Amino acid sequence: MKKIKERYSNFELLRIVAMILVLIVHVLICLPRPTTAFVIAEPFKAISFYFIDAISIICVNVFILISGWFGINLRLQRLSILLFQVFFFAIVIWGVLVFIEPSSKHMNLQSLTTVLMLNGSDYWFIKAYLGLYFLSPILNVFVENVDQKYYRNILILLYIFQTIYGWFSIDGAAWMAGGYSAFSFICLYLLGRYLKKYGDTINVGGYFRICSLSKGNLLLLFSSIVFLLTFLAYTVTYLGIPIEGRLFTYTNPLVILESIVLVLLFSKIKFKSSIINRIAFSCLAIYLLHGNELILRPYYGKWIAQWYSCETTTSFVMRTSFLIFAVFIMAISLDQIRLVLSKIIFSKSKCV
Repeated sequence: MKKIKERYSNFELLRIVAMILVLIVHVLICLPRPTTAFVIAEPFKAISFYFIDAISIICVNVFILISGWFGINLRLQRLSILLFQVFFFAIVIWGVLVFIEPSSKHMNLQSLTTVLMLNGSDYWFIKAYLGLYFLSPILNVFVENVDQKYYRNILILLYIFQTIYGWFSIDGAAWMAGGYSAFSFICLYLLGRYLKKYGDTINVGGYFRICSLSKGNLLLLFSSIVFLLTFLAYTVTYLGIPIEGRLFTYTNPLVILESIVLVLLFSKIKFKSSIINRIAFSCLAIYLLHGNELILRPYYGKWIAQWYSCETTTSFVMRTSFLIFAVFIMAISLDQIRLVLSKIIFSKSKCV
């Protein structure tokens, strides 16, 4: 029997890292943003907040860039398995909450609409990703049938448009939603495909090729962008200029560049680990568990906000770290049940 070739684990590890960063981003959105008074009184805490934000904000961009790097192959079975995973977690979460609080607000139509993702904030990532998924065959045809110059020019136009109407003017195109949209995912997907297909030919300032950068140089560049974002956020807040939140958006060109650099860095790391690959296969479950609107604000966010208000800094960090670890373990463990059910239901699928 022919031995199945084990895939490299560098990008699988990056998927896991991206999902952990999602957990951290959802911690930060539950905390008050630093004010001018706060950065003056507590500069170290403010800098720490911005530093963590500068690293974690790349989470979604990285995840979609990876999809672009490898490409999406639209298949009905894969789509069915993805939807099964989404609704498995949505229904299990709803069922557990109803069991714990049988007479609670969860026994109503509003909760049902959340399970079905009918509200704007319900699993926004999944809905944006589905938009990308459905359009991927058209995008792939475009990628394979245009020359590099035309491809590059289209990317430039797309990102100029997004930067103006999805970042400079964050509400300039409401449907772009500051990066929370299928449009932004399409841009990232095309960017990821371009990096994979033409990365060896991309010159920086005419001096060197971006893919020729060593791991050390890429790490230095990544760190420089993180420190720059941290410095800019601290400075504008200190000066009372209310734009620091704009720096930490998925459509910020610096955040996109930071995401690209991290993807290129991991592309140069080659190793194999069946454990990493197995965990990465279930990493979407981390988002599906804690990112559900029945959990994210009423429980995950509420606990974090309470700890921030009532606990010491050390206690807050320890409790929050434990919560992140617990969510990670619970999500991966619960997804093993989903995998068993998927194998039974989609027995002919090669994707499970």
